[in-house]
Amino acid sequence: MIDSAQHELLAKVAAMYYERELTQSQIAAALDLSRVKVYRLLKEARETQVVRILIDYPLKRAGELEERLMRRFGLRQALVLGGGATDGALLLRQIAQLGARYLESLLADASSLSICFGSSTYEVINAIRPDFQANIKVLQATGSLSHALKEFDSSALTRQLAQKLGGEALYLSCPLLADDAEAAAIIREQAVVARTLEQVRRADIALVGIGDLDPASSGFLRAGVADSEQLRAYRAAGAVGDMAWQIFDRDGQLFPCALNRRIIGVTLDELSALPQTIAVAAGVNKATAIVGALRSGALNVLCTDEATAILILADKMQGRP
Repeated sequence: MIDSAQHELLAKVAAMYYERELTQSQIAAALDLSRVKVYRLLKEARETQVVRILIDYPLKRAGELEERLMRRFGLRQALVLGGGATDGALLLRQIAQLGARYLESLLADASSLSICFGSSTYEVINAIRPDFQANIKVLQATGSLSHALKEFDSSALTRQLAQKLGGEALYLSCPLLADDAEAAAIIREQAVVARTLEQVRRADIALVGIGDLDPASSGFLRAGVADSEQLRAYRAAGAVGDMAWQIFDRDGQLFPCALNRRIIGVTLDELSALPQTIAVAAGVNKATAIVGALRSGALNVLCTDEATAILILADKMQGRP
């Protein structure tokens, strides 16, 4: 949380830049600040949600692909963006906006929402309309990272979404990764952790992302949870993706590795028992991982793009290795 003085400064600088349309140099001169300082203040204003920018993309849906995905995988809902940007970052923001509109439609009748780490979750939260309110409980579904990727960490996302919605945040007060499986079991049994996990298991909705274990982009590597050599070894042995930090194979089965037993948070089986588990994932590079996630039964709502949906539905993606 930022203090009131800093909040006032961020709001003042943001108003000069976005409302009065002054340049950063003009703001620096008016406030006797350096231009670099003004840039950092504007960045902080966005990161702390003092400034909330929502770009309303024109979203076209591919209804036929949605129907095919629902039939093929028994989904409750499929949301497929028709067309979409060629730039990966922009495509993810468009998919996130599609997912955010669907999530907004559910929150009025929900009392709790569990969220997991990830860039897609981060983008969905940013895409929720600034004036949208829902008096719900936002639950942290996986443990916290101690260092890297703090802006995408589930505790930070939990706080951000609860503040944005005007709801209540409930944190999972433990690390994401224990030293070993025995330590993880002990941590899960601690009263404060067990109480939160029990509420996570009874949530109305869960919001997750899907990773593909690519060392070039995997959250495991960026968070320091696994190194590139481990990820390559997992993929060579049949692992295709991860969801809620749980690694799975092409058939959607948990991949047999020690890392899965050290993670503290919601499991794939627990996600499969929730009324609605929404996964947001975009890009053809994730098609195989998404197929594995769908086969796991852990999700019943998928939000993706047209090119990826076509690959998911292709016969070659449906055959077993």
